[in-house]
Amino acid sequence: MNTKIIATIGPKSESPEKLTELLNAGVDIIRVNFSHASYDQYKRIRKFILEFNLAHARNVAILLDLQGPRIRVGKMPEGGVLLEEGKIYDFIFSLEPYKRGGVIPIDNKDLVLDIKKDQPLFLCNGEIELVVSSVKGKTISAKVIHGGLLTSNKGINVPDTNMRKGGLTPKDIKDLKFGLKVGAEYIGLSFVQTPADVLKLRKLIGKNKNVKIVSKIERAIALKNIDKIIVVSDMIMIARGDLGIETPIEELPIVQKNLIRHAHWHKTPAIIATQVMTSMIKNQSPTRAEISDIANAVLDGADIVMLSDETAVGDYALAAVKMLKKVIDRTEQYINKTCINF
Repeated sequence: MNTKIIATIGPKSESPEKLTELLNAGVDIIRVNFSHASYDQYKRIRKFILEFNLAHARNVAILLDLQGPRIRVGKMPEGGVLLEEGKIYDFIFSLEPYKRGGVIPIDNKDLVLDIKKDQPLFLCNGEIELVVSSVKGKTISAKVIHGGLLTSNKGINVPDTNMRKGGLTPKDIKDLKFGLKVGAEYIGLSFVQTPADVLKLRKLIGKNKNVKIVSKIERAIALKNIDKIIVVSDMIMIARGDLGIETPIEELPIVQKNLIRHAHWHKTPAIIATQVMTSMIKNQSPTRAEISDIANAVLDGADIVMLSDETAVGDYALAAVKMLKKVIDRTEQYINKTCINF
């Protein structure tokens, strides 16, 4: 099999028994997501992988995925706040909870300096859409285009905004130092905007030449710098969750194909990630559309396909890996013309 598999490890898959099952089913790289993982959890997984590799003559690697500068809404009332279409709401950096009828708190104090009038602002994975009507002092005012219920800690996407403090956060730097100390083959850099973000990480990695950088392409602004980002990266991850919010969703399949093509121009591997088999988080079988999506990613030349919630918190982690491997194998047979019968 040429196309490799990454599995994200979480509460449903971190035990030695579950890890063994996933690795035996065909997982090549284990991803530990530092948006959620603890240092103790990482050390346990790392120790197990090293012992597994030694016992089975394997070379399973670990991807330490840094959280990155995610912007979030602050504490909202229980039950949330309904943002109504056509109304204007104010946002401000604050660590205080939302007060009824007041401004909406956000956790990034620099957003007010970066965002401009008429730029889009998305909440709740793109379910709520607003357009900035004004930026005055410390307050961002935005008009709701598509409304919805806003609850605590929901992510904020600002596609056309170049964040001056993108790249590594203080938490990322702390997590990176930990990862370099205990061992990691790959470091995932979230919300990459420019090649400078990647080069900063490479400088911090320093003499650890065996540590590879996976630049996660999930911001629309990154597409403007994509070839320069690819050149300074060891891999790119096409992270379709945020990327599908930051670019028009009908453009996403074309963006994916073009990103794979650009990566291969520079002989850089490309990972396809996010919602690969979301239905298998709660169901034993994937949808037909998910199977076609995987096969088309392989046909496009994806080097790696990654499972996220399917293996981290899903009820059918092992079944998801087995199904992914089955689809990859069959598609590669077709590509190699070893089995083309209908």
